[in-house]
Amino acid sequence: MIDRESRIVFGSLLLFVLIVTGSAIAEFQFGFALQDRPLLSLLLFGGVAVAAPQLYLAATDDEVPPRTRIQFAAVTIAVFATLFAGNAEGISYLLIAAIGSLAVLGLVCYELLIGYRASSEESVTRVP
Repeated sequence: MIDRESRIVFGSLLLFVLIVTGSAIAEFQFGFALQDRPLLSLLLFGGVAVAAPQLYLAATDDEVPPRTRIQFAAVTIAVFATLFAGNAEGISYLLIAAIGSLAVLGLVCYELLIGYRASSEESVTRVP
């Protein structure tokens, strides 16, 4: 039997495959190509296929620490933003760069918050 984590990840990948298939049909019928829109491609691939299931599992799963899932999602979004920014121009480039930068900044803030909470809990337990 497939565990819950695998079902969520496979479900998001199946959704991504359906979106890409719909995109291929839209390109054939209407000339709307997903490859011509790097911001939309980043949101679909990085968001739907990678970050969304990891962030959902971070919020609901107790087996793997949420910190690991959040780190994976943020770093992956930053890497994909770097890759997709190479094909973008103008405002799309700025938006993709902002998404990547905000992912890294959010991860740094999250790590600082976790570190602060751990140090404050440690200092409370040491006080006689």
